[in-house]
Amino acid sequence: MKTLLRIDSSLRIENSYSRRAGDTFVQEWKIRNPSGKVKNREVGTRFIPHLDQALFEEFHTVRNPSKKLRLSDELIAELFACDEILITVPMYNFGIPSSLKAYFDLVVRNGKTFRYEEKSVGLLQNKKAYILSSMGGIKSDAPSLVEMHLQQILNYIGIRDIVYYALDGTADEGYARQQFNNQNTSFSNILNK
Repeated sequence: MKTLLRIDSSLRIENSYSRRAGDTFVQEWKIRNPSGKVKNREVGTRFIPHLDQALFEEFHTVRNPSKKLRLSDELIAELFACDEILITVPMYNFGIPSSLKAYFDLVVRNGKTFRYEEKSVGLLQNKKAYILSSMGGIKSDAPSLVEMHLQQILNYIGIRDIVYYALDGTADEGYARQQFNNQNTSFSNILNK
């Protein structure tokens, strides 16, 4: 039985293109994995604390784990417990939402999700990630800053099998609607790989 960890990072609940795309993706995923489990992690509307000096020091010397460190451990455990990861992410000011950055600051930890040997080695092996992004402008053929940022982070912690889907042009409702009409087919093709 597969487990999909869905991470939503939009600050919007309603009228969120990335969340809507995530809903469609999960429906298609469930068709292929009828006994599969979907675990949801909300980082867009639920506060994720930012990394600070006290927490950073706790990463290296733990005596009495703080609430923040216990949350970090919980987030890391979720990543290890899943088979696949779905990240829904809008582009805000040319990058990922700060809440998603805060999430990754809590999970990218030496000895937990990567370790140093001759070079860093990611410890989250044999997992697949799907990144569904939304942006107001039209995406060029080059990778977006969102795609590059998330790929770098995921690769660093050992996730190399990454599928990226951009729902672009959301500033134009007609163009966005066309893309939504094609999503089931697109997601079906992605999931059949």
